[in-house]
Amino acid sequence: MTAGRRLAALLAPLCLIGALPAAASTFMPVTKTCPIGGEKFSFNEQMSSSSWGRLPDGMALGTGPNPGLLPQCPKNGLVMYRDFDAATVKRLEPLVASKEYQALRSSETSYYRAWWLANRLGDDDAPWIMLTATWEAKNADPASAQARRYAEAFIAQVRALPVANTVDSVALRARAANALREIGDFAGAEALRAAIAIAPDMGGGSQDAIDNRKGWAGFLAELAGPIARGDASRGPVDMMSDREAARRCLEPRVKRGAGDRPAVPLTAFEKDYCARPKLADEIKQFSDILGDRLSS
Repeated sequence: MTAGRRLAALLAPLCLIGALPAAASTFMPVTKTCPIGGEKFSFNEQMSSSSWGRLPDGMALGTGPNPGLLPQCPKNGLVMYRDFDAATVKRLEPLVASKEYQALRSSETSYYRAWWLANRLGDDDAPWIMLTATWEAKNADPASAQARRYAEAFIAQVRALPVANTVDSVALRARAANALREIGDFAGAEALRAAIAIAPDMGGGSQDAIDNRKGWAGFLAELAGPIARGDASRGPVDMMSDREAARRCLEPRVKRGAGDRPAVPLTAFEKDYCARPKLADEIKQFSDILGDRLSS
């Protein structure tokens, strides 16, 4: 896993629904060489993007695609999720050639296939790759059987890991507690959430470590509310910043085109939350920006 993808674990996220336009991502065509067979192919590599927060599941919000695209060898389907040395390529060859892996190409996302390989190679980052695969599935259809299956696979892998006094351990368990909430296992989510202890020395004494401890403690505290009221949504309104909460408050009123997904109505909790005076200015600001895109 790259440092950029691992960063998804480090700080408590913000939620966003109905983002306003931002600076677009930039891409550059590059030539990739497949480690198995030497096949060369063109890949549009993302060079820059803008981000304005994260969902509770860790996915970055901003100019896309999120998660980032992975290069894939056209012939054998190898997902090049990291650099592979010569010894690893030898281990990869039978895995990629296997009937099981080749069957995955028609049914599973790119990050799921990357996870399948990483798991069999014993990569430490395999749980993070599985978490990223859950984003792909939810982006396509959050209510799909695939999304639930991926979430359950991520949760199972995290539960099998030893508990440690590290940011990675806390972050993975916090994301797993959120995943349990999203699949509707609120008792399991609360049990895992309540069991996560953040030690005063976790990560050391640097400012980054202090920020991580504070951020994850805040995340776990915020997660308690949606779990308690049985909120399985991907972006609970009370886990958003005021700015992003205001966008959610207006989201059902945004006019949609023929191919757009239908609006998700506000829940009773969201209606009460949106009526809070502290959101009034933000809601007015976005109402003015959206203008005639809002229904009356």
